[in-house]
Amino acid sequence: MASLELFFIISLAPLLQGWESADIAGPKQVTGILNGEVTIQCFYSTVTKANKYDRKFLCKETAHQRSCSTIISTNRYVSPNFAGRATIQDSTDKGVFIVQLKALKHEDQGNLKCGIGLNSFGLFSSIYLSVTEDSTVPEDADLIFGQLKSSVLITCKFDGQFSSSRKYLCKIGLHNCMTVIDSYGAVGEAYKGRTMLHNDLNPATFKIRLIHLRKEDAGYYSCGIGNYGAPGESKVIDLRISEETDIANTQKVLTAAVGGSISAECHYTPNVTYERKHWCKWREHGCTDLMDTNGFIKDAFEGRIMIYDSPENGTFTVLMNQLKKEDEGWYWCGTSDGTTDYTTTVQVKITEGQPGLNGSKTVIVPAGKSVKLPCYYPCKYSRYQKYWCKWENSICTPVASSEDDESGLSVNCDKEQRVLTLSIDQIKPKDEGWYWCGVKQAGRYGETLAVLVKIGHEAVPQDGTRSKSIPGNRAADQNDWQQEAPTSSHSELRSQLVLSIVLPICAVILLAAAVFLFIRLKKNSDLVSVGSYRTDISLADLDNSQRAGKDNIDIEHTQETEMASTKDASKSSKKGSKEDLTYTTFLIHGDGGPQETTD
Repeated sequence: MASLELFFIISLAPLLQGWESADIAGPKQVTGILNGEVTIQCFYSTVTKANKYDRKFLCKETAHQRSCSTIISTNRYVSPNFAGRATIQDSTDKGVFIVQLKALKHEDQGNLKCGIGLNSFGLFSSIYLSVTEDSTVPEDADLIFGQLKSSVLITCKFDGQFSSSRKYLCKIGLHNCMTVIDSYGAVGEAYKGRTMLHNDLNPATFKIRLIHLRKEDAGYYSCGIGNYGAPGESKVIDLRISEETDIANTQKVLTAAVGGSISAECHYTPNVTYERKHWCKWREHGCTDLMDTNGFIKDAFEGRIMIYDSPENGTFTVLMNQLKKEDEGWYWCGTSDGTTDYTTTVQVKITEGQPGLNGSKTVIVPAGKSVKLPCYYPCKYSRYQKYWCKWENSICTPVASSEDDESGLSVNCDKEQRVLTLSIDQIKPKDEGWYWCGVKQAGRYGETLAVLVKIGHEAVPQDGTRSKSIPGNRAADQNDWQQEAPTSSHSELRSQLVLSIVLPICAVILLAAAVFLFIRLKKNSDLVSVGSYRTDISLADLDNSQRAGKDNIDIEHTQETEMASTKDASKSSKKGSKEDLTYTTFLIHGDGGPQETTD
């Protein structure tokens, strides 16, 4: 039993003594001048709400390091040895408490701990206090405390002597200092899309923002002017990362086709009042704002970007469509509560291929005409919720889904053809603008398609060619004005090739037929003169004329009667006639069939 009790005592010893934690951070070392003063800042995570209201303290270890005697705490306790020489101030909203020690003595030097909880157990960070009589105090590393997946801002301020030289931030290793970012545009591979450097109004001051912090980002950094280890100015940064976080993981890489769209979900802490939520495109020396929740939209993205905010879920979704190759890169979605910025990154890759949603990008319609805007979707979106909305002033208002809507707008979904059609009846100036077709599932927004509708004289597709009619069951009513994709250039070339072969052959055939008819008519005109001779033919002659000749091989079913012979004639020649002549001719009707007639 005694051995079991000893085992529990040994196991609980670290808890009774407290333990070094990444969720509270104090400087590794501080130096003060004898009879002078020092300021000690200790940061703590505010994710655990108990940390905000629990006891904060600074204590000094005894010679045997078995206990830590409290110097001062937020419970209004001050050690008699530091009476009148120690103060403490706690900022629960910022997650930092500050202890100031005055009138330093040699016996104040030693190992200190700043922590949360009771002396015997709790969270703490070890600090070494050095008291010197030298007038020059070495510069200690600047402590910066960041929350996992959040961001930090590092300010580097120097004299103006080297203000025109290279500015940099690098992470100190055993044998070198790995570049994080510099003013020449270099960015470390592990920090691409997560850091930026921008100059302050003071030319010798610059700031570096590092976002979406990772555990491996913790360590010592050097920010300076010039080159690390060379003449210039620099300072050491001690970056600590709290492993507690209330920021959810986000999708790091989004892929879309040229002309397609993305949907990026950004997370933030619910029930917190934020001054601003924004979406910007990252570059080495800044992040260009594209849109924010206060109504700002960059001109080049008007009509093709949207932010849907869901405070109840702690998310806002950024939708971008009509993507171009130059839209590829890193984007930041961030929130600001006035004191702290929380930023996450999204990488967008643009590839070749077809977007999931397809349709016209621009439609021009005459005033008063009807128009149908088709939105074709693939099989994978068959079970998704689909919608049309009108984009205006950063808001996309859903349009009616009823055929009897008084506004003249209606939506119809043909599930067999996989097309969602928006119909606008008798378009008016108020109907001009951007219309979005989109899909969503379980409240999450997916792909979108943006269509710009304008009032004009004729429909002009995006590539500038005249609209073609839609074949088959995708044709619109003839009363509707609708833009469709032009026929492919391959089909046009093949049609031109066929015509270039067929037309000469037809011309030769028609020429041969014309020559034959001319010869035949010429022969008949030599035998008969219509103006000089009288035609005398009876019904009997027509009945007896059964033999036909197919002299014209180009015209089927065309028949000519032969000239009557003397022995078959049923009537004798009349006196006074110079010559008796009987003949027949034929007519071809519009239906292609012959009819025998007499003159």
